[in-house]
Amino acid sequence: MAAGLVVGILALVVAACGAPEFTYVKNSGQQTYFKVPHEWHEIDTDSVDDTLSGTNPDSATSKARQKAWWSVAYDASEVPDADHLLSAGTTLQPIVYVRVADLNEPQQNAVSLDMLRNAFLPVTEEARSASAGAALGLSGFELLQDEVLTPEGGLHGVHVVYDYELASGVMHTFDQTALLNTDGSKFYMLIIRCSTSCFRERSSELDTIAKSFTVRS
Repeated sequence: MAAGLVVGILALVVAACGAPEFTYVKNSGQQTYFKVPHEWHEIDTDSVDDTLSGTNPDSATSKARQKAWWSVAYDASEVPDADHLLSAGTTLQPIVYVRVADLNEPQQNAVSLDMLRNAFLPVTEEARSASAGAALGLSGFELLQDEVLTPEGGLHGVHVVYDYELASGVMHTFDQTALLNTDGSKFYMLIIRCSTSCFRERSSELDTIAKSFTVRS
């Protein structure tokens, strides 16, 4: 009986010391932190960064961008792929992408809260009209949340949550936090994407990720 009790206790200890619930992601140099469920997979972001920056991966501009940007992404899909962030197809499992970027002087002078809202996809009415969203395969825009953020340390920015129907015909939800440091020289962004049905089913989990995004300026 004593031996059985010891085995039982050991089993409980092993279970308690199993895989952690979250992976804690940090860039100490950029003072940027967030967490994702432990079972999500880290994926390479080079192709995403080249697409978002509009640069040829072999160009000198791309090499300069690599020095100015730090990015990381995690995909919940069993077949993780960075294209799940930008694809016009259906994203059945959530993906999160985080970027920190140095801004040059012209970029600093041009930044506004509306530009932060439009940092990933067109969100403001003016940006949606100018972007010819139909040509991008975007329709059915719905703004679910729009909040101005003023965290400690002089940071400021926005948190927006919005829906778009993509070319696949499936509605997707995007949860975006975009911040600037005190002097506007550094940009921080977190994006979560998933189909709207997926987003609703996993809202608590995805909200935890969004709220974990922390920048210390």
